[in-house]
Amino acid sequence: MAKFRVKYFGSNDVPVDLIKPILDEIDAELVIARPTTDAEIIEAGRDADAIIMHGAVPFTKEIISQLKKTKVVCRTGVGVDRMDLAAAEEYGIKVCNAAGCNSIEVSEQAIGLLIAISRKLVRMNQYVRDGKWRRHTAELHRYRGRVYRIAGCTMGIIGLGHVGRQVAPRAQGIKLNVQTYDPYLAPKIAQDMGVKMVSFDELVKTSDFISLHAPLTNQTRGMFSTAEFKAMKNTAYLINCARGGLVDTEALYDALVAGEIAGAALDVTDPEPLPADHKILTLPNVIITCHTAANSDESYVDCQAHAAREVARVLKGEPATTEIKDPWLLAEAQDEGFGGV
Repeated sequence: MAKFRVKYFGSNDVPVDLIKPILDEIDAELVIARPTTDAEIIEAGRDADAIIMHGAVPFTKEIISQLKKTKVVCRTGVGVDRMDLAAAEEYGIKVCNAAGCNSIEVSEQAIGLLIAISRKLVRMNQYVRDGKWRRHTAELHRYRGRVYRIAGCTMGIIGLGHVGRQVAPRAQGIKLNVQTYDPYLAPKIAQDMGVKMVSFDELVKTSDFISLHAPLTNQTRGMFSTAEFKAMKNTAYLINCARGGLVDTEALYDALVAGEIAGAALDVTDPEPLPADHKILTLPNVIITCHTAANSDESYVDCQAHAAREVARVLKGEPATTEIKDPWLLAEAQDEGFGGV
């Protein structure tokens, strides 16, 4: 009989060949479960020493209070929106995530979206597919709209954490001036990266591109709404590869229609998934990429292996490397229900 039992919650094709050897080192049995309700989570987790969660599986106080054996829960992603962190601390369960494991992918997507939306790449690709291309006609230029040189513009990064620190050098690599707003950041980190720290209001007013890389909390929910869009340059673009709830979708639609900002490129939305008939999808200056920024073959391997190693560390009595301990996150209430894989 194995010394430990590790439960894996998720509807994905679990990479057993990757995870099992890591758990074998501590004599831990891997058991795959696919709960779809809170009650099923409790039933599946009762005998678990540790839980690996793939996807947005809820972790409420009610669930936590029933998991008497569980010492650690590790997400294979980064967001902990559906986890009651305060309750986990109260019941002595460590909560970890895969912070940093997919930061490269998200930063690459953010820069890709920046270029795609500002250079009108998706729009021009559709123009060709619609059979409209007749060399450089006046009609082509009207359809495309105005474009500006990216080099020399200013990018404002909201949140210079794991992802933001990957975005900044890539933005600098295409000759953008980079500034950031991050109230929790040590100034020396930004200084060493050649990134200017500014207030939120200054970033909103002076950036040509604003890229969101903040967690979703009570403070950050809807941080970009009517007032912020009115304060932005009317030539500026909003990029969101973080959490959909950071942006007020209705206000964004209104701002785009009114020409208060030039466009938006969103990997995440609120609501999510976005209904196929949502009015924002009728706008030509919006790109939406269905919450796939973190995805790559490499990041999947890194995130899954990290989660297995993290629970193995804790079960061996070693400190976790990505435990969620930020006081401002511990005070947050979690979103409810399953959020998909």
